[in-house]
Amino acid sequence: MEELLKLLETFHPVDPQLQLFLLHNLPKETHRANKVILDEGQVCEWIAFVEKGLLKIYYENEDGSERIVWFHKEGDIIGSMKSYFSSQPSRLMIRTMEESHLRKMKKVELENLMQKFPGFYINALRVTEQYYARSEDHVILLSMPPKDRFLKLQLDYPWILNDKRIKDYMLADYLSISKATLSRFRHGKF
Repeated sequence: MEELLKLLETFHPVDPQLQLFLLHNLPKETHRANKVILDEGQVCEWIAFVEKGLLKIYYENEDGSERIVWFHKEGDIIGSMKSYFSSQPSRLMIRTMEESHLRKMKKVELENLMQKFPGFYINALRVTEQYYARSEDHVILLSMPPKDRFLKLQLDYPWILNDKRIKDYMLADYLSISKATLSRFRHGKF
């Protein structure tokens, strides 16, 4: 929980009463590896802080193959934001890649907190800005030639390339390239 409070404090000071509320009202959820915590067609009524673990957000193509949209690790906020904001069924799925510890907050709880603690709106706004900046980065990444995708990821998000928990087939899927192409890029053969 301390990590969540530190993250929020980087955006805007968190009222001491709000800190106490969060400490006592955001229980830790532990999810085993390879567990779907949001399935396609469900409404995402929550956002969560990843205290421990690694998760992926993805969708399935008609042929059953996956298209990974993003990886979330310790210190990240996760959710299907389109579903969360619109209250419509999600096209995305969220799955743990290893045992993960989350602190979830339902949308109605967040809205109530922003009414009770107006300064918290700034924290929520900054989290949203950060989330959408990452989404935009991924859209831009996918519009680039394959070599440039790899180099941009290496420059902007090196942790994704270096995290041993992310297997090469997952990384290739995220970059929308073949595993053989990824292997060539990893060995400096462009």
